[in-house]
Parts: sequence; C-alpha cells; structure tokens
Amino acid sequence: MPALRATDGWTQEKLEGLTVAGGGEVYAITDNDGVQDATGETVLMRLDSSRKVFGRN
Repeated sequence: MPALRATDGWTQEKLEGLTVAGGGEVYAITDNDGVQDATGETVLMRLDSSRKVFGRN
C-alpha cells in the first residue's frame, strides 16, 4: 500500500500483475479500466529487490 499511495492521489484498488525481473527487481502494475469513480490510470511500480519484498536472505 505505501507504493500505491506514494503519489498522494488516487489509490489504485488492486494490482493486476507482479513480476520478478531477471536482475531480481520486483515490479507491480495496476490497470483500473476507467470505470465510474476511477481515474483509469495505469501505474507501473518498481518495488525493490525480491529479497526485500519477499523477506528472503
């Protein structure tokens, strides 16, 4: 939630996708289709390394 709220604007309702890239970075994407009461914005976020996101040492 902190990453979704970081822009101090509309908070996306859910993630549509999550992936771990080849270098170990975790990315998330939203896609709120512009339905009533939603902005329709797509947000791509780089969250952090997979070790930090998933708590693995």
